[in-house]
Amino acid sequence: MKPVLILLAVFFAVRFLRKSLLARTGTVSAPETQSAPVKGKEGEEMVLDPVCKSYIPLSSALTVKDGGRTEHFCTEACRDKFLASR
Repeated sequence: MKPVLILLAVFFAVRFLRKSLLARTGTVSAPETQSAPVKGKEGEEMVLDPVCKSYIPLSSALTVKDGGRTEHFCTEACRDKFLASR
């Protein structure tokens, strides 16, 4: 019975530590699609390139209107690849 209690205590201690570390570091998983804008280091809005999946500052992004949505691209090559796939 004693080993089971020790195992439970270790389990809950690790779970508590993991939760508090994740909350403190503010870890974020990479999204499949961009649902909300991401702020860059200087506070500038970052946008997701749908082709290469990289984040770029909105001020330097190339934009294309696509069916009511605005898509943002890091390079002309990514923009051209996107337009060719439509």
